[in-house]
Amino acid sequence: MQVMLESLSSYLQQCISEQFFSAAVVGIAYRGERCTKAWGRTKVEGEPAQPSHLFDLASLSKLFTTAAVLRLIDAGVVSDRTRLLDVLHVSDPVLSQQLGSITVSALLTHSSGLCAWYPLYTRQGESFEGILRHILESSPLGQGVVYSDLNFMLLGQLISELTHLPLEKAIQAFVFEPLKLKSATYHPEPKQCVATEFGNRIEKRMVTERGLEFHGWRSEEHPMIGECNDGNGFYYFKGAAGHAGVFADYADVLTLGSAFLPRKATLFSPEMLKQSLYDWGGGRGYGVQFGELYPDEGFGHTGFTGTYLYVNPRRDMIVTLLTNRLHTPNVRSINHIRVEVVNRLLDYLKV
Repeated sequence: MQVMLESLSSYLQQCISEQFFSAAVVGIAYRGERCTKAWGRTKVEGEPAQPSHLFDLASLSKLFTTAAVLRLIDAGVVSDRTRLLDVLHVSDPVLSQQLGSITVSALLTHSSGLCAWYPLYTRQGESFEGILRHILESSPLGQGVVYSDLNFMLLGQLISELTHLPLEKAIQAFVFEPLKLKSATYHPEPKQCVATEFGNRIEKRMVTERGLEFHGWRSEEHPMIGECNDGNGFYYFKGAAGHAGVFADYADVLTLGSAFLPRKATLFSPEMLKQSLYDWGGGRGYGVQFGELYPDEGFGHTGFTGTYLYVNPRRDMIVTLLTNRLHTPNVRSINHIRVEVVNRLLDYLKV
């Protein structure tokens, strides 16, 4: 299998030379075997990237949150049909009415109607409940599937409420430890990590476009290393949130992916996994995504920092591509690179 990864070298080196990212690690698990290879450098003019380096997983963190919720459902602590307000206490009667119909499954499938994004940190000092009411006053609940970080922020709070633990400790107990993950953490050693963005340049623009203000931005003179790149994750939730914050190496991401392989899954019941891997609409299962980014009937998730997990149950195959696409002068989409890597590996296996 190592030869298969070597075949990606010229392509990924070209991507690095074209400044799509400075580092890339690909890991593959196929029929019980694993292999990995790293390319590039941890930062501009940094040390060579190694498979052991940790990446800011960004929204891949949502799959750790998903895993914890599914385990709580399996344990009978909560149901996917449970209303959010049956778990979280909301004192504001107006907000209670607005959130009244939202269920756990609606949050998992991004069908709650909540807007896609809001910079909570622009309202520092206010409660999450208060900010949520403000959000819904300006952006009332919509219809259909809208991918939203807010859904998984709420799931993070739900996990804490049900387990009586801070989210970080709950994820440790319900996901990291059962899967025997060795590197996954919300607070890594910076020297173990690859660099990400030079300050929150993209979010700064998004905040300005919304007519909002924030004056606590991190410096753009140096890249972030070992700090949650996501603004809400870092400024508001202090590094650990339901939607972002996990750092890990390729091996732990592959192990997370294996938890969603029906033939090998031991973390969830077969019934729970079947529900999770059903397309409930808009290409969304419970936490996972289907569609063009996941060819050959696969599924998985992406992360804004340049991370990617692909799971293919039919072929007993898991692939992760970890990059630092925000550590570039001109940040661009790498979706075509994600799909190209998986397609090349699939083609190699078909030979």
